[in-house]
Amino acid sequence: MCWHKSNSILAKPNLILRNGKINEAPDGNVTEFIFQHNESTFTVEHIISKIEGGAQYYFIEVTDKDQKKSTWKMNEMSIPKYFLQ
Repeated sequence: MCWHKSNSILAKPNLILRNGKINEAPDGNVTEFIFQHNESTFTVEHIISKIEGGAQYYFIEVTDKDQKKSTWKMNEMSIPKYFLQ
């Protein structure tokens, strides 16, 4: 699920992707989750920094029916404390 940056995690998601494929790099540092939705392909890439204790990064690439690609860096949204109780 994804939300526009201005929305709260409590708001209805702007996009829900289901039934994807997973491709994992042999070293385990990069994992791709690939989804088809309408006439577009959504690829979510999870990259783990090779530096010990390194950051984790998420990118989403959208490829439309004409093979035009757009890529965005994603930010993880924190879960409200009352959901964790």
